[in-house]
Amino acid sequence: MIILTTITVTLLLSSATTAIGAPSSNEDELTIITEDFFPDSLIKYTGAYDIVQLVVPLNALNFAKDSDDSSPESDDGTGVIFFVEAELDDKGNKDYKGLYVLRNGKGTKLLENGRDAVAVNDDSKTVYLAASDGLYVYNYKENKADKYGTLTDNIIDIEKENSSNVLYIVTDKHEVYKVTDEGTKKTKVEKIKNAQQLVLDYSDNIYYYGEDKQPYVINAEGVKKFVGLPENPTSVTLIKPPFVMEDCVPFVSDDKVYYLNANGTSQLSEFQLKVKPTAYGMEAALIDYFAYKKHIYEVNLLAIIVGEIKDFVEVNFLKDKASSIQSIATRSRSGLHP
Repeated sequence: MIILTTITVTLLLSSATTAIGAPSSNEDELTIITEDFFPDSLIKYTGAYDIVQLVVPLNALNFAKDSDDSSPESDDGTGVIFFVEAELDDKGNKDYKGLYVLRNGKGTKLLENGRDAVAVNDDSKTVYLAASDGLYVYNYKENKADKYGTLTDNIIDIEKENSSNVLYIVTDKHEVYKVTDEGTKKTKVEKIKNAQQLVLDYSDNIYYYGEDKQPYVINAEGVKKFVGLPENPTSVTLIKPPFVMEDCVPFVSDDKVYYLNANGTSQLSEFQLKVKPTAYGMEAALIDYFAYKKHIYEVNLLAIIVGEIKDFVEVNFLKDKASSIQSIATRSRSGLHP
């Protein structure tokens, strides 16, 4: 079994029961993630550089209605995903090398100066792209990027509210702006200081971390700092959650994975990461994408539990959870719509 499977299954099962259990106190029950947990059979793409962003659209690009003849073909079974390549130094600093779309198993560079992407969670094929000179939108028919709005900011991170057309951007100055009026108006979010990364859950709660690598959540109750987390981590990452998770996002701090809840509480998971992906694309829940050593890996949980994927050590773990996974598979992505 690999990290891609264990983390996703745990997140799915915890969200299905609406509560995340406390971590085991028995070290023997920890799942230790090593390089052996990345089988070559799951590689779907190999880049020239490290892949530092992965975005899985929860719209018609990957969830088209059966009657939609314009839905994208995917000859190799790979969904439409967006990713960013960068050269990483020893401290994790990024020298960006372009934003791509992976479609029909082929990677196409959309923006040389691209930094991030976010998809609209509806029945459109809309994906917003962030770049060093402002915003763009994905042109599905021509498989290219078109300029969106009038902003010219150097944008390093982008998110979108599920309940509205509001976008949030993080600039290279680590300032956060709320973007409205089709990309022509921006308003600084004064509550957020020195944001390094920003993620929204599906209830539009905002999670971010600052220069001290400590995470915060912003919602109707105000700004809350999460307590009980490592005080001086070397590296941290917020992960966009699977669509079945509510009011919660995963958070990686060095070699541990935590679950951050919108009420300001957190739980330590049972995973210890000896190695970890450079990017996560878990939005679709049952078919997930992860980047590691310039590769993009695809994990199909349903394929695993029915025996279509063989190279897993702990297959019985998934078999024990088969009924729960199949039940989750019936939950519709359309439930995210406002």
